[in-house]
Amino acid sequence: MPVPDPRLEALLESNSTFRLEALLRWLLEASPTPSEDGEPRRTSRLRRLHAALTGRGLEGQLREAWTHASAVRLLAETGLPDRTTLLGEGFQRVVDRIIPRLDPEGDLYALLDRLGLDEADARWMASLPEELRAPWAPLLAPPRESWFHAARLLAHRASAVGLSRDLLALTPEGSDAESPFFELDHVVRSLGEAPGDPAAWRDWEACLAACRSTLRFVQARLDERGVSTDLIFRLELVEAQLTRMDRLLGFALARGDGRAFAVELVQGCARQHDLATLVRGTVKRLARKVVEHTGETGEHYIARNRAEWWAMGRSAAGGGLLTAGTALLKFGLFALPLAPLLLGLGVASNYAISFIALQLLGFSLASKQPAMTAAALARSLEEHHGLGTAVALEAEIELVAAITRTQVMATLGNVLATIPTAVGICALWLWLSGHAPLGPAAALHGLESNDPRHAGTLIYAAVTGVLLWLSSLAAGWAANWSAYRGLPVALERNHRLRSWFGASAAGSMARFTRKQLPGIVGYTALGFLLAFVPLMAAFAGIHLEVRHVTLQAAALALAAASLFLQGTLAWTAVAWGLLGIGLIGVLNFVVSFAMALWTAMRARDLDGHASRRLWIKILKAFNRQPGRFLWAPPKTH
Repeated sequence: MPVPDPRLEALLESNSTFRLEALLRWLLEASPTPSEDGEPRRTSRLRRLHAALTGRGLEGQLREAWTHASAVRLLAETGLPDRTTLLGEGFQRVVDRIIPRLDPEGDLYALLDRLGLDEADARWMASLPEELRAPWAPLLAPPRESWFHAARLLAHRASAVGLSRDLLALTPEGSDAESPFFELDHVVRSLGEAPGDPAAWRDWEACLAACRSTLRFVQARLDERGVSTDLIFRLELVEAQLTRMDRLLGFALARGDGRAFAVELVQGCARQHDLATLVRGTVKRLARKVVEHTGETGEHYIARNRAEWWAMGRSAAGGGLLTAGTALLKFGLFALPLAPLLLGLGVASNYAISFIALQLLGFSLASKQPAMTAAALARSLEEHHGLGTAVALEAEIELVAAITRTQVMATLGNVLATIPTAVGICALWLWLSGHAPLGPAAALHGLESNDPRHAGTLIYAAVTGVLLWLSSLAAGWAANWSAYRGLPVALERNHRLRSWFGASAAGSMARFTRKQLPGIVGYTALGFLLAFVPLMAAFAGIHLEVRHVTLQAAALALAAASLFLQGTLAWTAVAWGLLGIGLIGVLNFVVSFAMALWTAMRARDLDGHASRRLWIKILKAFNRQPGRFLWAPPKTH
């Protein structure tokens, strides 16, 4: 016989009001984990509670207290977002965590929310034996009308989301009234009014299937086009609402697994204030789309044959020529007595304009490539994921080899072109002005900034790799945003543009936007990151610089030539600087490539086991044939 509990006895005094919340808190105080005798203390308390209720004849009072409170919100909302936008729902969850809310009386949702349930409570409920759960089912089951009312509430909300303008724009239906969401509320109401009518049930199943078919069509359209976080959030919300409606209507007709649903509700109570759970799925879908666009761009930076490899070298050489002037202008801006904000704007504009001009001229910047090519590698890993064949593995190894040898060629093209160009600029400057372009202090700093022995040089290079990765995300986001809005087609069909400039010019604008917009956004972001991240770090009292391999090579050449013209050049410093250029290039490449590959694999839900096995095979292949990864690919016939 269970041992009497004084607190329980006090809570069940017959001359007091039945205190449901106090009883539940008494129950939840006990540990849900198994004790020494094998049964959780909470389970033992549940047995004592049932015995006390039965002994005092209070089952009816418990039933009345439980069913007197409204279960509609509990059934309809528990575990589902309350708002229809990701930002709105996230803000609401943050506020609810910090600021208390006055809960409505007589609402089971509010009651369970106040209890602060967690995953351990859900696991405990799932582990309860059948002989202990069975007596509670008739006491706690909501009235039949509550199931229908909850389903109708969800039908109203799902219809509002399903008929939102941006979702309708992607559906196959010709008008709003043809959407299955237009009839959703009517079908659910008809089923609630005639639950025994087989025709009403068939109408519901047909409407549910049509709504889900519409959602699948929209998802497919999003895969073809771009995505937005709010639209993804609403699609996931309405899918969850449809699933919950189907389960609620099943329970109203005495179908379904009540135990599993009760555990699901407790899990929903535990997770409905969790911000990380809310953001994770939606952001992952957006991240996947961004890296897909990044990977599509990255395909252009992979030389798969000797002709493409040499073309990359020529393109990189053009980038090196232009970057020498960028480095000289940067030195000039730093020599001016400008306020930090104006200096940052000037340097950022210098970088951005130079990089954009480089793209428009068809030149390449080696440091941009790693983040782009990593996304392409992740896509290849996904395509071959689970195949495990020797052919698939060899294809992945060859892709990595193509990426590395292309990167080597691009880096060499940048560096080997920018160094002589910078030296030529110094000679021209001397001929025109009679003195070196850089003063002794600026030249000495430009030389020492590449020395790997100096504190921070390699750390700065690694940080720059992170900035290069961030700029690639900006480019991928711009491509996704453009595709989502249908911007190129919108420009081509825009009435004002066609009337002002003509149809041909509007078409040219569309083609330019489709081809150049991601690169322009990415390069603009890179320019501002390279300029303003050190300034923001200085504002926080942290000394931080950037080390971009091509810019540093140009700075080294300008500094060395200026010091040579002044007769103070130390050739050992030049040698250390050249070694530093190589190490900076490696760190720029490795960090940005690793960050981009990690992001792409997380967005595609790829596990690390397959990639680790691939890298082991790559190291073995490199050991056997290093030239395959560093030099021109073999000729094809």
